Amino acid sequence: MNEQSSSATLTEADYAAASKAQSTRKEYGKDLHYFLDADSSNCIPASVDQIATYLAKMAGHLAVKTIERRLISLHVAHLEAGEPSPVHHQRIKAMLRGIRRTKGIATKQATAIVKDDLLEMLVVAGKGKPMQVARNSALLIVGWVGAFRRSELATLRCEDIAWLDSGIEITLRHSKVDQSGAGFVKFLPNAHGSRCPRLALQHWQTVSGITEGYLFRPINRHDQIGEQSLTPHAVSQIVKRIIELTGRDPAKYSGHSLRAGFVTEGVLAGIPSYQLMQVTAHRSEQTLQKYVRIGKRRRIPSLL
Repeated sequence: MNEQSSSATLTEADYAAASKAQSTRKEYGKDLHYFLDADSSNCIPASVDQIATYLAKMAGHLAVKTIERRLISLHVAHLEAGEPSPVHHQRIKAMLRGIRRTKGIATKQATAIVKDDLLEMLVVAGKGKPMQVARNSALLIVGWVGAFRRSELATLRCEDIAWLDSGIEITLRHSKVDQSGAGFVKFLPNAHGSRCPRLALQHWQTVSGITEGYLFRPINRHDQIGEQSLTPHAVSQIVKRIIELTGRDPAKYSGHSLRAGFVTEGVLAGIPSYQLMQVTAHRSEQTLQKYVRIGKRRRIPSLL
């Protein structure tokens, strides 16, 4: 069979690309451009000397996790080009070990937004223009109660919501832990009054008129709603703006603070890990443990 007999026929490269989430492929592409832009002589395939020079340059101003991710992207770029990867050369591995020892590998974690923080945010988010108020309130409540990632909130669609008497079910079509698109259903139970996710979403859809397509969308300064979805960055900026209005330092928070806050609050309330994982969609309890440790630490009583 002629592999080029039809332009509609998927190639091996097409299937390889489809095996990775769109967001992951986008990050790989950005990281590759950083490498190519760092020096006019940089290219794929790259030499060990080029990777070493680039690694030394990154070590001067980037976090270890960022450096590691960019090296992974370069490794993948070589594999996809059918070239041997210089990233796994012993010289590069030795440099990376030295960078880890020098800079340390502690991960900067966004401050968790616990229940009291969220309630205070909802108060300040309730002041302003009608569309902004309705969207931001729904975004905060749904994001927190559903322990959503910012990328998941940005791509939620009206068609993904099932309305129940006891709450709502939201189907995630794609997420960080479900790159194959099998889907994951989150149940958000009803809560009291204005903090109820079902009521908050109903109010947002009623005032906005959004009944299909993307659920959370940009709103301009005239309180007019856009057609496209919010970006993950926009979700994070909304959280930062509102947390700043409560008098807190926005630099310590991000879109991930909602998700971290739900898990931390759940641990403080004594909810078992397996139940929290039914909401967070963590694939292993080990991944959840960093939040569990924070929650348990805060339950230590005073001995005075």
